[in-house]
Amino acid sequence: MNKIITIVLFLFFIGQLPVKAQFTESKERKKMWRKSGKRHKAREAYNPYLDKKKKDKPSSIAAREEKKGSKKMKRDYKRQNKRNMKKLGIKPVKVKKA
Repeated sequence: MNKIITIVLFLFFIGQLPVKAQFTESKERKKMWRKSGKRHKAREAYNPYLDKKKKDKPSSIAAREEKKGSKKMKRDYKRQNKRNMKKLGIKPVKVKKA
């Protein structure tokens, strides 16, 4: 009877080892949990308009780019127009601004 009890207990302890190994955490995992604990404040969604000066806001940056692009297009149009007039032999007329 003693032998049977010791064999059963021995098998029971051997069977417990893999189960216990499943629930133990490695040191790295514990560090990760410690770092990502509830000590950190809740993260909010990113809003580019908070705490920024007017010139740094995305809308003003886009407006500047748009203005720069339209100026370039206007300048290119004027250049192209002058070239075409020279090819045709027409002198460009300068209008005096009042």
